[in-house]
Amino acid sequence: MRLYPAIDMKNGQCVRLTQGLFDNVNVYSDSPADMAALWESSGARFLHLVDLDGALAGRSVNAPAIRAITERVKIPVQLGGGIRTLENIDTMLSLGVYRVIIGTRAVEDPEFVREAVRTFGAEHIVVGVDAKNGKVATAGWENVSSVDALDLCCRMEDMGVQTIVYTDISRDGMMQGPNVAMTKKISDAVSMDIIASGGVSCMEDLYEIERAGIHGAIMGKSLYEKKIDLTEAVKAFEIPQITLDLPFSSLKLGPDGLLPVVVQDNRSGEVLMVAYMNEKAYNATLQTGRMTYYSRSRKELWLKGDTSGHYQYVRSLFIDCDQDTLLAKVDQIGAACHTGNHSCFFTKIAGNSLAEEKSGTACEEMN
Repeated sequence: MRLYPAIDMKNGQCVRLTQGLFDNVNVYSDSPADMAALWESSGARFLHLVDLDGALAGRSVNAPAIRAITERVKIPVQLGGGIRTLENIDTMLSLGVYRVIIGTRAVEDPEFVREAVRTFGAEHIVVGVDAKNGKVATAGWENVSSVDALDLCCRMEDMGVQTIVYTDISRDGMMQGPNVAMTKKISDAVSMDIIASGGVSCMEDLYEIERAGIHGAIMGKSLYEKKIDLTEAVKAFEIPQITLDLPFSSLKLGPDGLLPVVVQDNRSGEVLMVAYMNEKAYNATLQTGRMTYYSRSRKELWLKGDTSGHYQYVRSLFIDCDQDTLLAKVDQIGAACHTGNHSCFFTKIAGNSLAEEKSGTACEEMN
């Protein structure tokens, strides 16, 4: 399960609201960038940012604070609040935001979301569905529409969206537990990643979200009030639990003492790259949940994304029948290839469309 520490910004400060009420504000830091650095040092793999002023104004207001965060941390961030035009999206991505969250505009003009996905790519577009009593709220939660939250989520899937942040406004900031039942209902109804938001108060809430099969959880007040220790939560939920005792010494290595690794996008199945591991890289990958390799050219360990921020988070690891090649299924952040392409395998040297169309029927023909 993916964890998302939240940083809500108002007047350039890091704050928390209760039930989205702008007159019920707690200020936790004058520097959102300092808070972002703290969460990164505590093990965070992704940050959830909200421009509260922007949500009301309908445009980004806290751009300087957002830029300060993206320049301070290496981990990816997602941002919501006032994202209502393609120009808004382009500006936020240019500031270093990895993906933006569209809320109000998704309700008022669903086709805009399709256009945003087509223009910027589904990996950079998230839809925020914020609900009161099952109905979607807009404009910084000031207005409640007649749109049903589940219906909107299903429609967003048709628009090509891959990720939804679902917030139960009545739970937000209340520390009374998330609305797992409704979040699970949405998660079970669609194939998108659903992130639960609002009400997370303790580790047991996170375990309940995980047991429900929900992709991720946003944590706000529970972190700021020290009800959840982020380092402990990351160890519990984001580092793969090793159930197979397969030490590196039991694997069949190449003449150079290295193990080839085929890396695959967990969502699409696309092969991203091929790399190599020595024993230290293998153990580091298992211990941290981030793909770590051995660079044959530099002759040193290589944490994928350490300089670019394009991390690969482990979803599952497989060994082949001969135990001489590892298959890693990962969540890829950004591009896997140093050229900027999502996959290193973007150059086609053989094959034609007819052959590709027929390739999927081989088993049927054999039967």
